[in-house]
Amino acid sequence: MSRILFVMLHPGFVRYYDEGLQALAAAGHDVHVAFEVSRTKLGEDVTARRLAERSPRVTCGPTPERPESVRDFLARGDREATRSGAPAASLWSRDRREQAWESLATTVRLLLDYVRFFDPVFANAAALRGRAEKRVPHVYRRWIRLVAGGSAVARRALAGALSAIEHLIPPNRALETFVREHNPDLLLVTPLIELGSQQVDYIKCARRLGFRSALCVASWDNLTSKGLIRVIPDHVVLWNEAQKREAVELHGVAPEQVVITGAQLFDRWFEARPSRSREEFCRMVGLDPDRPFVLYVGSSVFIAPDEVPFAERWVAAVRASADPAVARLGVLVRPHPANARQWRAFEATDFGDTALWPPIGTDPNAPDFRRDYFDSLYYSAGVVGINTSAQVEAAIVGRPVFTVRAAEFVHAQEGTLHFQYLVGGAGLVRAAASLDEHVRQLAQIADDRSAGAAGDQFVRWFVRPHGIDTPAAPVFARAIEELARLPRPLPRDARWWWTPLGPPAFVLACMARALAEDRPLWVYGVRPFVTTAIRAWALAFRVREAWRTVAMSGFRRMGRGAYRVWYESSREGRRRIRRASRRVAKAFRTAGVAAKRLARRAESAVGRGVRHPL
Repeated sequence: MSRILFVMLHPGFVRYYDEGLQALAAAGHDVHVAFEVSRTKLGEDVTARRLAERSPRVTCGPTPERPESVRDFLARGDREATRSGAPAASLWSRDRREQAWESLATTVRLLLDYVRFFDPVFANAAALRGRAEKRVPHVYRRWIRLVAGGSAVARRALAGALSAIEHLIPPNRALETFVREHNPDLLLVTPLIELGSQQVDYIKCARRLGFRSALCVASWDNLTSKGLIRVIPDHVVLWNEAQKREAVELHGVAPEQVVITGAQLFDRWFEARPSRSREEFCRMVGLDPDRPFVLYVGSSVFIAPDEVPFAERWVAAVRASADPAVARLGVLVRPHPANARQWRAFEATDFGDTALWPPIGTDPNAPDFRRDYFDSLYYSAGVVGINTSAQVEAAIVGRPVFTVRAAEFVHAQEGTLHFQYLVGGAGLVRAAASLDEHVRQLAQIADDRSAGAAGDQFVRWFVRPHGIDTPAAPVFARAIEELARLPRPLPRDARWWWTPLGPPAFVLACMARALAEDRPLWVYGVRPFVTTAIRAWALAFRVREAWRTVAMSGFRRMGRGAYRVWYESSREGRRRIRRASRRVAKAFRTAGVAAKRLARRAESAVGRGVRHPL
């Protein structure tokens, strides 16, 4: 059986692959899931722990700690970030050298990710470009805009130069040791395309050590809204033909390297069944069971950072509809689990037959959380959202899906490529240019729930390309099995060029580390002189302190020597004085005793009347 090492950014990605990994374990394969970041957001650690508990063949653990993470890199350029207060490592220490290499790698990766959004394909993606720009140190931004924003030739030349530097940077040795110790038949990585992602080092390690590698594309927007695949792995496992086209055209992946498995993330919704009756569900959430309701599904923070005002306008438009069937629709609002806090400001009671479920702060790992979500989809007459995967899940359940092209969400709709799949030729979402048009669309479903059948074509194309009745998780597991059985590639160690290029590359790494502090350029010009002056003053101070220490030490030694001479010379005199003193004291004591004895005899003679001669 095969050994599979699956490197994930954090435990939150377990939910994308848990069923596929269980299928691999059931087939007898050993799977170790390694997390670069351990976090407890939305109970992600619980999900990972449950995965490992289901099968002894699945284990979980951390990856080796890095000298500098992307977060550390960004914090050094943030003037408001809280510092640890720990002293900086020496310039020539091993830690400082490794930090320099990490800084160069992160700088190059962030720049590459920023440059990609100047491609004409992303002409409307101002928000995506802005998000990438925020992570780039200020010193580079103007030059990148000048070059990448110019001609296509200049942009490709810049990207090519950055890519060459990326291939030049050696991976961390601790990661090489980690991969070698696990000795996997197949190394899987996800998501790999986060802005500035350091997971590319695992692909480099696999290439250098001769292990087969594959990228598992986790979600539907990963290849269009995030960073680049900077070093191409041996294989790319993704959902459908649309993502294959993205991988080939936007990332330079060869078509023969792509494996299409379908979206295993959504398998659970094909087999799900309601956990309670419609009447029970409506009473639980606070809706009238005698009236159909529309489900509003919230979006993520990036898509809808301020969603509540729009939702309030939307509910008000529904209530103000001239069509009584629309105006009396119930409304159930389901916030995005990672963007729920803002919904505390939503007053459902202001609109009548409107409810928010689940309550804010509900644990996403609670037993009823997923069941309640399915029931809300299943019993709804239609689903409304801005841009979220819940719209895909609604199509799987067979419900019609709607959206409104609102001005505050242009960045998340027209400004993203994956949204076009929802509203394009094979799209499932009915998009309205205004709330008035949207309300008229809702009139079509007020009494007709069969309208959701139009989404079947989208589900066959986007979610289950191997057949609507073919679950994607077993297809994913079989694909991973086949890749793990392939012969291992030959090691591709490029160390022969490292000898001449290593020293200048390290100088570049040190420069990248310094520039990551994101200070004005004049600071870097003045800093050598200021540093030299400070070190000269410090040297003079240390010399003075050393002289003081030596001089005072000499004086102290001289004082101790003089005292010792005086002490030794006077010790005999003090001894004689003590002897004489003791003799005098003894004579006085003897005289005193004799005087007392004579006095007692005299007193005794007087008492007897005897006269003693003197």
